[in-house]
Amino acid sequence: MAIMHKIKILILAIVLPILMSAGIRAETGTQLIKASPESRQVGIAYAAWHDQIPWGKTWDVPQLGQYRSTDESVIRQHAAWLSDANVDFIYIDWSNDLNTGIGENKGQHRQLFIENATKSIVDEYTRLQRHPKIVIMIGFPGDKAGLTDGRLQRKADQVWNQFAGNPIYENLYLHYLHHPLLLVYTGTPSPFSKGLPPWADSRFTVRYMTGFVSQQPSLLAPESVSHYGYWSWEDRGIPTVAAYQGNAEAMNIVAAWRGDSTNNVPAEGRRNGQTFSDGWARARKVGPHFALAGSFNEWSNPDEEPNAEISKDIEPSHVFGMKYLDLLKKEAAAFKAGVP
Repeated sequence: MAIMHKIKILILAIVLPILMSAGIRAETGTQLIKASPESRQVGIAYAAWHDQIPWGKTWDVPQLGQYRSTDESVIRQHAAWLSDANVDFIYIDWSNDLNTGIGENKGQHRQLFIENATKSIVDEYTRLQRHPKIVIMIGFPGDKAGLTDGRLQRKADQVWNQFAGNPIYENLYLHYLHHPLLLVYTGTPSPFSKGLPPWADSRFTVRYMTGFVSQQPSLLAPESVSHYGYWSWEDRGIPTVAAYQGNAEAMNIVAAWRGDSTNNVPAEGRRNGQTFSDGWARARKVGPHFALAGSFNEWSNPDEEPNAEISKDIEPSHVFGMKYLDLLKKEAAAFKAGVP
């Protein structure tokens, strides 16, 4: 018995550190296996909706000046910046495009522009040696009927036919688990609080996304793990991590977050980069396959980004210069290198 006890102790001494380094957190029973450093990837939310100049009121002005998302020189500069900053892919928001292309398209100028701008971006990437890959996020915010009446499927078909399954572009589209990655935004809060929506497409690896998982109790497991595997568009407080088959899969990291007066959640400013760095420190600790930086160039309305301190864009600007792009480059490199 003494020999067996010693053997058990020896096994624990060898195995337990391996399990802990793999990201298993025994104190909660939630097992999250870290992705190997060489497999980790960094993505960033990329806006393709800048359709006219001037834009209107924003928290600052890009270093490149206000631009249209179809401007080839801007697309090239963004691709160079992001590639240099260790970004592997951009994900472009089509989540409000459920009805685009149906009927007379009244009031859908912006959605049509986003889809046309996406093609401009990808066309320009075909001419570049260095560029991120692309992922498209479709969705049905506020319109659950789109899941069952064929409209969501129609948008998935469009992504497949135009990009993911098109021989001209398929090598530019990010693949994950042997299929092109398709993000699907459910809205915030998610209308499905007890599981994932009942829709999939076998041509894609489908992942569902909602906003502020950190404030949706039904989607939040212990240790800020996202229940059911929802990815978060952005979070307030500790970034949530989505898990897949016991693996840490995706985490969103923001430079700042806006407050939520309804739930008495205060805003958190940039703090000279500390908010962004804190998020990356958690990403290094948890080790997800995907670290999602949000965002590059939303330049949202004042309700979402009221000032420079409470804003989350990484694109070089007049106020911050290259500071946050340089910080992204540093943090992404450390994340991919497996730095503790």
